[in-house]
Amino acid sequence: MGKKRKPDCIILCTSIILCFIAIRDISCLDDLIQKELKNICPSLVPEVYENSILFGGRNAGNYEMVAHAKNLTACTYSCCQSKTCHIALLHNMQCVNVKCSSSEACQVKPGRNGTTVVVVRNVSSEDIGYSNSSRNASSVEANTSSSGASASDINKTLISKEKTDLRCEVGLMQCPKNQECISFGNHRRNGLCKCLSGYIQDSSTDECLPSDNTVVAASEASTAIPSFSDESESTSLSATVPASSSLPNGQSASSPGIASPKPIEKLVVSINNKTVTLPSGKVIYEDSVMLSAYAIGAPTGMKYEWTLIMKPETDVEGSVSDANSQTITLSHLVQGVYIFEVLVDAPGVHGEAVGNVTVLPAKRINQPPKAVIIPPSQKIKLPNSGVILDGSSSIDDMVISSYHWEIVTAPLGYKLSEETGATLQLTDLIPGNYTIMLHVKDEEGLEGNTTTFVNVVKETDYPPTANAGGDQIIYLPQRDIILYGNASIDDHGIEGWEWTKGPKDSGKAVDMQDTRTPYLHLSNLEEGHYQFILRVTDGNGQSSEAPVNVFVQKPNMNIPKADAGDDLQLVLPNTSVVLDGSRTTDTTPNTHWLWQQISGPNTVHFIKTDEMKVNLSNLTKGKYVFMLSTWNGDDPAKNSTDNITVSVIQDKNVSPKANAGGDFSMTLPVSVVVVDGSKSTDDVAVSKWLWEREPTSLAAGKVINGSDQSPLLMFTDVVSGVYIWKLTVWDDQSASNSDTVSIIVKEGQHYLDEVELLVGGDIGTLSYSQLSTLLQKLELFLHISDHSVIIHLLSATGIPRSGHVRLSFLVFAGENIVKGPEVVSLLRHQIISESSDILDLPLISIDTVVCQNNCSGHGECIQSSRECRCQTWWMESFIRRHMGDGYQNCDWSVVYVFVTICILVISIALVIWGIIALLVRKFGGNVRPRRKLPRYSLLDNHEETNKCDHSCILLKRKKREKTSCKISREEEKKVKTHLPGNLLDSGSESESDAEVLFDSRKTKHKNDKQRNGYQKLARIRT
Repeated sequence: MGKKRKPDCIILCTSIILCFIAIRDISCLDDLIQKELKNICPSLVPEVYENSILFGGRNAGNYEMVAHAKNLTACTYSCCQSKTCHIALLHNMQCVNVKCSSSEACQVKPGRNGTTVVVVRNVSSEDIGYSNSSRNASSVEANTSSSGASASDINKTLISKEKTDLRCEVGLMQCPKNQECISFGNHRRNGLCKCLSGYIQDSSTDECLPSDNTVVAASEASTAIPSFSDESESTSLSATVPASSSLPNGQSASSPGIASPKPIEKLVVSINNKTVTLPSGKVIYEDSVMLSAYAIGAPTGMKYEWTLIMKPETDVEGSVSDANSQTITLSHLVQGVYIFEVLVDAPGVHGEAVGNVTVLPAKRINQPPKAVIIPPSQKIKLPNSGVILDGSSSIDDMVISSYHWEIVTAPLGYKLSEETGATLQLTDLIPGNYTIMLHVKDEEGLEGNTTTFVNVVKETDYPPTANAGGDQIIYLPQRDIILYGNASIDDHGIEGWEWTKGPKDSGKAVDMQDTRTPYLHLSNLEEGHYQFILRVTDGNGQSSEAPVNVFVQKPNMNIPKADAGDDLQLVLPNTSVVLDGSRTTDTTPNTHWLWQQISGPNTVHFIKTDEMKVNLSNLTKGKYVFMLSTWNGDDPAKNSTDNITVSVIQDKNVSPKANAGGDFSMTLPVSVVVVDGSKSTDDVAVSKWLWEREPTSLAAGKVINGSDQSPLLMFTDVVSGVYIWKLTVWDDQSASNSDTVSIIVKEGQHYLDEVELLVGGDIGTLSYSQLSTLLQKLELFLHISDHSVIIHLLSATGIPRSGHVRLSFLVFAGENIVKGPEVVSLLRHQIISESSDILDLPLISIDTVVCQNNCSGHGECIQSSRECRCQTWWMESFIRRHMGDGYQNCDWSVVYVFVTICILVISIALVIWGIIALLVRKFGGNVRPRRKLPRYSLLDNHEETNKCDHSCILLKRKKREKTSCKISREEEKKVKTHLPGNLLDSGSESESDAEVLFDSRKTKHKNDKQRNGYQKLARIRT
């Protein structure tokens, strides 16, 4: 038993060692390769599926052979570079890129053919998963050989194992040629397809071939695709011989005389990966890097071939030397990963490996942060006692992690609370110098600092400046005056005032009041000279003084000489002027002034007339003369005068500008509407006014007092609506201008409750007492419990040529208004119908001002006549109108009225007929009934018949009795003898006076002709 287990142990240990070596080589490259490929293929699946195939087989998509890719890394990289590639598939060192047709076709499932699959991209954003069985996350590469099979051959190989197990049902002929369905067990119909006896299944095509042709088929298959061994885990390439080639002596490749070629051994090749770092401040690695390959157990005479698989995407082209030696030299490298593949060949052996050179970026040298304070220094003056320092502009090559403020120097007593933010706010600063430092640190603890200076200056307090005003002079008998010191100033305000007499004072007595205020009141002054000193003091005790002199003199009794100035000339449209009498001489503070208008085209407007300078306005074209009168003292008679002429000229006539006053609105009731157009202007004067209605204006309203030709338009009797008036103005040169104004007259808030009462009487004879008595009596009739009723009269107007007076009013019950229809109903029933004789004035009618009759809902009320205009097919109920409440209405439907009338007429006719019939039956029994005339007569010659008929008619007219012509039997016989044949029916013979001689029976057939002697008439029943 021990001897038998030794070979198994050796094989197992060898397999473990080989797997460990392979895993070790790939695991060293796995992280770096994934890092580089993730930039190109973000959706790359890191797992490597070994011994796997695709669900779709050859229908999974488009297969594309990549000749230069000989390992899994190169194959995956080539698929990543192709935007249409989804699956990287490696089989026997042959790379195939698969463009999947669907996500289902490219699902990965386990197989036994040694194929490695890598999912590079998903199809239609759906993950391509691994179905069922084992998932090998290692990056083990399959052992490869140098076969040159095409993509289609590889595809056939991939799906060959899929076709091996073909299920079937016994008896349904579902198996391929030369195969039969073998049941899974007794009494089971399902099974598997197996080759018939004498046939062997070809492993390459899954076809069942005769046992003698198996070798030939195997040799032919070997020319196309690699062969697999189900018993071994490694894959080897058998000798491939073209089908058309021949061997010496005509022997085949499978002949026992020819020895099979020796298999190629695989070398284990390793590369020492290199990692270098760029120098500081450099982007290209200038030094050289050597990359060497080592083959374990390699014989002498090895050949090396290096191939660049992947490099960083950059415009800088690096250089490589000694590409066919064991060691290559690289230079001019940039940051990134360079991946190289080396192929090592020797007689009978082959090996390959993948290595890389990683160029790392230059190591960063951390620089300390740079602190910056804005502003770097500043100076402030009290009372401003706060500053803001901003350190957020500090910079660092990384990130500033902390800020710390520190006061280096400060006035004694000032402290700063710990501040760690980027901004520092200082308040309540006291005078002095401040030095403040800012410390900033980065993430690695390096620190930078800077300082700022703040100078707080105490504000300079300047002394006040006193101002007692100018010197004053007064004339007796004036003995009092006020001195003003309020013009004194200080930068912080004056807190103290003091008035005293000055050293240059004449010593005269005076009464001084309010000496501690800005205003000094002096009284009882005497003739002479006075000096007063004003002293002002600020809050710090600083003071200032200012003198002022007051001169008291005897009155100047001289008459001033008036001078009104030179004559003036104005040019329209300027209509105002200033008159100046400052050139008048011998004036005193007691001089009086008086300006008067002597002449002019109109009266001008003086703002003031008792000052030296006056303003005049409202001048027009023409000449004006003004007089200035001046005098001293209290005697206006001792004066002097001077005249000034002001000429107003017009260079160019300017059209007037009409101003109708602007649109406005008002609410009824209103007695008079006034529209103001007096603001119309002209450079000289407006000479004519005219108000006209616009065509779209209401026609109601009456202009009073001829105001339509004046600046103010007045009209009365307005109703609700819009009135539009046009104002036209003219000047004396017939230039005109127009303006329009719209007046909107709105109904009153309670216009629906206004009541209109029509009483008999003339408006010219109706006295106020009669009207008051009438209203008081109406209030009594409208009395409501718990409320006093007040009638508010709105208007009382007379109706021309009618002898009636119309009163409109509102009724208030307390603070509430009584509804108009309710008032009308009460007054109509109580006054007009019952108590009209109680009132002194006869009441004609009462109704609401606005017609509120809904006309039974079938018409509309006409406001002017208060009549209802009914709709089509509706009419007024005269019963309600004349016998009921008396209101206009549209109660009756015309259709119903017509139908009712017809029914009444028919009913009356039937009643009359019944009465007549009853009377006839009761009183008409003795009357002989009128005999009905016979319809038929005997046939005779026409003359006799006509004579008989004529005699019958005569008798009938004379006697007014019913009779019949009797024809004797002889005549009847004569008629019968004259008629050819018997024309009388046997059933028609009768002994009556009038016998029917004709048969009026219908013919049996429609086509039968009428019988001779018969008259086609209806049968008469007797």
